[in-house]
Amino acid sequence: MEIDEFMAFIAPRPKEERWHLINGVAVRGARPTLAHQRVEMNLCDELNRALAARPRGVSAYPRIAVRVPGVMDFQPQPDVVVARAPATNDLFAEDFCLIGEIVSSSNTRYEIELKLRRYREATGNLYVLLIEPREFRVEIHARSREWRTAVLTRSDDRIELPELGLNCTVGDLYRGTSLAQQQG
Repeated sequence: MEIDEFMAFIAPRPKEERWHLINGVAVRGARPTLAHQRVEMNLCDELNRALAARPRGVSAYPRIAVRVPGVMDFQPQPDVVVARAPATNDLFAEDFCLIGEIVSSSNTRYEIELKLRRYREATGNLYVLLIEPREFRVEIHARSREWRTAVLTRSDDRIELPELGLNCTVGDLYRGTSLAQQQG
């Protein structure tokens, strides 16, 4: 299906359901665990703190849909999106520079690879972060490194995204989770 069909499909659905359109297929997202939600909130907080110090005209938003211009069969709803500010009344963003996906148990590697390919196609996108909430693991895919992946697995590993001013540790993303408590 294409975006218009997808929007008609999800319109009558309960608002608490989370749907993604990936390569023309409507995929229902899993309900996020508490750890998933905490990592999502921490990432948004860290990004917004860093972005506030740099007048780039972007903000971090949780769970907004994104579209890639010219791609009619793709409208996922990532966990965190850095998109142009100020906020509008649109239901999606086309102009984004970071995608943060917290991996859930329902995500398949095939689905993740499809999303990664599309996120890389967005001309303004600089980063895709894949974060595993069940262990310290952050994958950073960066346009500046020709989308090669950097994998961080220790709580004191540094996440540095210079274009966005972000400089924090992996552990900062897991603050308030059972993983952080095990460390401390």
